[in-house]
Parts: sequence; C-alpha cells; structure tokens
Amino acid sequence: MRLFQNILTKQTMAVAVDFASDALRCIAIERCTDGTWARRVAFELPPAPIDRSMADSALREFSAKISAQGLNGCRCRVAISSNLFRMDMVQLPTMNEEELAASAQFEAIDRFGVNAADVMIQHVPLPCKVAGRCSLLLLSVPRHIIRNATQVVMAAGLSPCSIENAAYAALHGAELRHDGFTTGLIAFMHIEAQQAVLLLIKDGQLQYLRAMQGDWSTHSGVQIGSATHTTVTDSIALEPIDSGGAWRWSSLAEETLRSLRQACGDSTWPARIVVTGAPSHDPELLDILKGVCGLESIPVDSAHWSIGKEELQSDTWAAALGAASLDVQTKSTQRAA
Repeated sequence: MRLFQNILTKQTMAVAVDFASDALRCIAIERCTDGTWARRVAFELPPAPIDRSMADSALREFSAKISAQGLNGCRCRVAISSNLFRMDMVQLPTMNEEELAASAQFEAIDRFGVNAADVMIQHVPLPCKVAGRCSLLLLSVPRHIIRNATQVVMAAGLSPCSIENAAYAALHGAELRHDGFTTGLIAFMHIEAQQAVLLLIKDGQLQYLRAMQGDWSTHSGVQIGSATHTTVTDSIALEPIDSGGAWRWSSLAEETLRSLRQACGDSTWPARIVVTGAPSHDPELLDILKGVCGLESIPVDSAHWSIGKEELQSDTWAAALGAASLDVQTKSTQRAA
C-alpha cells in the first residue's frame, strides 16, 4: 500500500513563476515516460512589479494563460528578483541552532535597519575556517513583496509553495546543467536588469556572495547605477559610466576583481566565471571580465536548458528553470528561500 501511495504522489510536473524586472515568466517541465524532463509550457507576459498590487487586466491575462495551459491547481515555486532582497555575510561565535537563529535575526535587523514585523529573515550556514566561529549568509525580504507575489500566483490558479531568490535559483539551474560545479572553486555570476550577483562555490558549497547594483539591461548606451532606480538591497552601487559599448561593463568587471581578491586573497582562485542572465552572451561583457579578472568567462545558455516543442528565444530563463528544477533534483549547494 505504501508503494502504491508513492506512485500516486510521485512528482510529475514542476512549475515556476519568475517575477523578473523585464518580464513575468512561467514555465512548466513535465516528467516523460522515460524519466527525463521536458518543457511543457513556457510563456512571457509584460513585467508585473510586486512592490504593488497587480493590475486587474494583467491578472486576467495571466489567469487566462494558466487556465489555457491546463496548470490550474499546480504546485508552483515563485522566483523574485535578487535586488528585492537584502543580503550580507556575517561571522558569529559558535552556538546551538536556537541561539544561532535568534542571533541571525538580531544581526539582520541591526545591519539592514529593518523592522522585524515588516520583513522575513532567513540565514544560511556557510563554511568557516576560524575556530570557534561560524559564518552565515543573511537574507531579508519585505513581507509585502512576499504577499503580493503569492496573491498574484494564487489568483491566477496556482498553488505557491516557496519563494526563491532569482540568483540562487539560477545557480541551481546552472549546477544541474554545467559540469564541474560540485568539484573545485567556481565563480558564478547571475546578471539581472538591476543587479548582478557574484557567488563563489567550492566543492558544491556556497562560500561568498557580492551583489552589485546597476543598470545591466541588454540595451546599449545605458548608465550604470541609474539614479532613477530605488532598491532595497545592500548591494554595491557602481559608479555611472556614460559611454556605451564595452565600457559599460568596466565597473562590473573591476568590482568583480575586487570581490575575488577579498574572497580568495593569496589562496587558489577559480579557474573560470560562469555567467547567466540576458547579457551573458554579450562578447564585450565576456571579454572585459576575462581581461580584468584574468579568468575564462563562460556563458551558460538557459534557453537550451530544457527540451520542448518550441525553442526559448533568449538567455533569460535561468531563474525560472532553476526554481522549477528544485522539484526535479535535490540541491547540492546550501540555499535559502
């Protein structure tokens, strides 16, 4: 009887909704009879900012799409842009789990200057080489962001089960589809429209994080660190650069180099930087990262991470596919949601 129940409840569909800055993306991957996973649904709608309620017309369009694709009632993971999170690393004395949770809560409130009633706070243990100390990654996100995102998804006919940071979701997707993430030291960069996140992974474990705020959209001639954008993250805001073309990536590459020096020092450096996100195939970005950091820069094309009837058209699906893939295979790196 137990085996029969397991067969009935076996996961056969994985659904994710990504509230990205440039679009609302929904994807569903389905288990085939041979055990592989194939893309059943993938569609994009105009961006749906979740710092406020979704417009009725946009919600009706989203709901109609969900219904037309037969996804009503499906369990769904929700990814939101990393710039909506506040993130930082901290070292604390070694303590038991209960004390650590309370200390992480206090440290996040103090560092981020937030009211505990207004935010959700999570912490992730990181490797620490200092005796008697432990390292943590702290994350907080406003409760109204969580509420707005989940309300939209539920109103559209889906059943939200988790909130994922887009950068960490993209990292999980890259882990599944790029060799070498579980051995050695890997630098991973996920580039969103308003923030780039650099993560160092050693033997499958997250070691370091640095968020870099800017205008990283794919159009040319933009200013980095635009004053018109208001963010709630503690990312590093980079100096504006008026020039278009390759120069617009210079401050990102230079800050990446400083971050690698801080994280690695005189010890072993990663052999390469793996890049996801809409600009990840920009040759100027890859050339400047390689020239400044001295590391091979490799794009991981999320448009080809899954098979389906129609090809995805751009490398913007890393967060959605990564979030959906959490139901496909157990994660190997420590993450927070």
